[in-house]
Amino acid sequence: MKVLIVEDNYELNKTLKEILELNGYLVESAYDGEEALDYVLSGDYDIIILDILLPKVDGYDVCKIIRDKGIKTPVLMLTAKGTIQDKVKGLDIGADDYLVKPFDIEELLARIRALIRRNSTEKSDIVRIDNIEIDFTNREVRKNGKKLIVPPKLFCILEQLVRNRGKVVSYETLMNKCWDINDYPTKENVRANIKLLRKLLGNKDIIHNVLGVGYKIDF
Repeated sequence: MKVLIVEDNYELNKTLKEILELNGYLVESAYDGEEALDYVLSGDYDIIILDILLPKVDGYDVCKIIRDKGIKTPVLMLTAKGTIQDKVKGLDIGADDYLVKPFDIEELLARIRALIRRNSTEKSDIVRIDNIEIDFTNREVRKNGKKLIVPPKLFCILEQLVRNRGKVVSYETLMNKCWDINDYPTKENVRANIKLLRKLLGNKDIIHNVLGVGYKIDF
């Protein structure tokens, strides 16, 4: 899962990025509203964590602009402004949830998981495929009950396939969701990582190749 953090406080942005990465998310950071719009309009994110009091373009306007452009990525507003009027305004312009600073990191992680579930085909936090168990809450994969060491990029690819089970996930979607916007990935990068993922899972039949289009999982 790929997350964009939009927060002008450098230390808070850095701390949130580190925590989310430790929890298995791929994270990019923006520090003002203009930069956030550049990222959102050129990237593909599973969730946007958006502060309201931003330089250049405030969070309300960022949210309104991306909604006006038809972008449906879940937006979690993160702000010190906690009045009912502020919350109503944020929700009315298209935010999906609202968290007031200071906040507990476990609550933030829970809200992120809830927003991702809400927008996913797969609603369960634990999915089993044969002898493989995927735990989205703890960002873990187990095989025959034994925990596997799965790098964040491989977990992201697996999660995209599982949460869209039965559907073809295109090369472009995987590149946008699971690589940094500045990495400039290619289809060959995707193929190489799919090969690594199949080897890690020990079952090459779980992930199906759709020639020239992408990959899918059926279970």
